[in-house]
Amino acid sequence: MRRVEQKVLAVGIVVASLGLASCGVKASLDQAVASLGAQPSVQIHLSASAAGAGSTQVQKVMSVLSLDMSYASTNGSALSDSAGNINSDIKVNVGNKSLAEIRQVDSNLYVTLDASALSAIPGVNLSPTEIASIQLIAGGRWFELPKSLLNSYIPSSASAKAKAKAQAAKDVAISRQIIDDLTAVIAATPYKTLAGGGYSQTGTLESIVKAVLPTIKSITSRPINVNSVKGTYEISVTMSGSTATGGSIKITAPSGSGGDASVALETTVTHASSNITAPSGATVITPALLKGLMSQAAG
Repeated sequence: MRRVEQKVLAVGIVVASLGLASCGVKASLDQAVASLGAQPSVQIHLSASAAGAGSTQVQKVMSVLSLDMSYASTNGSALSDSAGNINSDIKVNVGNKSLAEIRQVDSNLYVTLDASALSAIPGVNLSPTEIASIQLIAGGRWFELPKSLLNSYIPSSASAKAKAKAQAAKDVAISRQIIDDLTAVIAATPYKTLAGGGYSQTGTLESIVKAVLPTIKSITSRPINVNSVKGTYEISVTMSGSTATGGSIKITAPSGSGGDASVALETTVTHASSNITAPSGATVITPALLKGLMSQAAG
């Protein structure tokens, strides 16, 4: 679970910090990470949008979806100094409703679902009766997946643990190298200073692909035609002093439908005081109960 939490937090960190690398030494990627973890709590809001040729349906879906991630130290220390002592809360939103919420407290996992929110997602082919059935079985209440249950699904043999640890280290190394590759390109590309604090930059996707190509080739034998990469990227970061408060990435490229299409990801970052606690009255999931719920869901 800790690896999942780290990967989700990394999404917000990368979006909010890649733009910082564009100003070189003064605001490097390391500074961005430091600013996000420098306080006992952080809240990250993510939203996405699409525009251009062939993007109408995608934009309809993206316009109603968003993600809220909150992280809080359990010992009052800065997040960067609280390894193993961080609680988290992640919400998947549909409009002003929370479709799903996942909360991790003291290594226990808590999940709740509001299936009624599914009806507001364009293109979801579920009838009101089907949505009501989902809500009846699993909606409107908290479920607790205790640490003991989660551990029972983790390989326990020494060889399996060693293999998982080695793969995790490999994944981290590759991710770090790709970020370093991107940082090098961004740092070498001109940028603009924003009037309210922060930076923005535009570059080509070809330059990005060429930068990460050596790393990509180290993990795949699939041929990559760099000359076929068309399009541009736009990144920006807003700042308050040396602290990142938001960021965005926009990718524009030729669409298969003719013309250009773009996809954008935007994030805002705050550091409001937060105390993430276990929800009261949660139904504890046992192996037997989990089997029963899966049987009901299968119909």
